[in-house]
Amino acid sequence: MQTQRNGVIEATEQAQDAMTETARTVRDTAADIGGKAQEYAAEAGRQATAAAQTAYDTAYNTGNDMLTRVESMTRQNVWPALLIAGALGYGLACLIKSTKSSASV
Repeated sequence: MQTQRNGVIEATEQAQDAMTETARTVRDTAADIGGKAQEYAAEAGRQATAAAQTAYDTAYNTGNDMLTRVESMTRQNVWPALLIAGALGYGLACLIKSTKSSASV
């Protein structure tokens, strides 16, 4: 009977040791995975920042190029630019006037 009891106690101790080792392995693996996930997230953040900066720079430069072209064309063709601006202003004034007279009816 004592031998069986010793065998059960020994088996229980071995099971506890195995569970403790398994818990350590799981904890260490989880820490490794957590560390790698953090590294991947940081790298993804760096790449997203770089992509956003590139997109912003491209849009900014394109806008500046277009503004420079319009300004250059306007300076080269002052009278046509004034006529176009006047026609647009007159058209908008007529549109606003007709909208107001329609609203008051």
